[in-house]
Amino acid sequence: MSSVLDTIKEWINPDRVRHRSVPRMETGLRPNLRLDEAEELLAAGVHTPDDITVTADGTVVLSSGCELLRLERDGIRLIARCGARIAAVTTVGNAVVAAVEGTGLVAVDASGAVTSQCADLAVARGVTALTAVPGGDLLVTVGSTTADVRGDWARALLAGDASGRIVRVRDGAASVVAEGLAWPSGIAPSGDGQVIVAMSLTHRLEIRSLSDPSEPVQSVATNLPVYPGRIVAVPDGHWVVAPYPRNRITEMLLDERPLLSEMVETIDREEWFVPQLRGGNLFTEAMQMGQLRVLGQVKSWAPARSCGVVFRLDDTGRIAESAHARVDSPRHGVTGVAVADGRIVTALNGHGSVLRLHTDEIAQEVHS
Repeated sequence: MSSVLDTIKEWINPDRVRHRSVPRMETGLRPNLRLDEAEELLAAGVHTPDDITVTADGTVVLSSGCELLRLERDGIRLIARCGARIAAVTTVGNAVVAAVEGTGLVAVDASGAVTSQCADLAVARGVTALTAVPGGDLLVTVGSTTADVRGDWARALLAGDASGRIVRVRDGAASVVAEGLAWPSGIAPSGDGQVIVAMSLTHRLEIRSLSDPSEPVQSVATNLPVYPGRIVAVPDGHWVVAPYPRNRITEMLLDERPLLSEMVETIDREEWFVPQLRGGNLFTEAMQMGQLRVLGQVKSWAPARSCGVVFRLDDTGRIAESAHARVDSPRHGVTGVAVADGRIVTALNGHGSVLRLHTDEIAQEVHS
């Protein structure tokens, strides 16, 4: 009955209904082929890289499932194997700090020795990113604290979940410094006693005070055409990954709650029309209708369900440059970014690879 009333109200006054819109990828987000042309440091199909970081001595370290791996010239080496999935990593000097699901924060040295850093329940589950800040503290983002959606980005999106947190870890003790957030997915120092935080479900980035991050000081890069993720600070701004694209079909579903509930209750999880880290090819998926898929081939006008995008914000908060993969490219699902020897290194969980590109090459392409 409520859906009938909603339809009547919309017919009487169309302006009362809020319809979401997805902005175009333009200016600094103009599509290019930088990810498709990037150098492959780790071939797809062997590991599932998720987060990536660089130690003080230049060692590139990445997480893959429950393993912590070191990228070397002649291949990849295992540093340590944890008891559960590694949710995020960062570095403190030459040591790596990893958030292990169900355990908390652990420190791993170059020899592979693992020591507990913080086992507080506040950082034991649902961690999305972490960073070291001046003074020796760690700031940790937790995507959701709701039991039904914790660690499940798609369910959080469909539920409109806003139970995320920012947690400060000091001397092994954890304290919640911000809560009620819509899946905070990335955090990095921003200079002048501030941090920049990615709010995935509201597709924006915010500047918050390092001393009191409970409220945003300034919003930057709002209404993005992607869901932003992890962040790394560089001398000329910040690089931000975009694991998922926004599309009009998903935005329509988010406005139609009865239809959304029916999809969740009656359709298999793999067939929900939500953004993914990599495109599927199920013959039963919802691309058959509307001529989006014809004779098994997805048409070029079909809404993208995955993407390969990483972009840089300059010091003013403007998107200055970006690197993309084609819509039909396998190089989608960028989940981690770091800088090694002045070059951008990205972890693609969707593709299962690690890529390296050069900032100058991107800048030349964008401004040409």
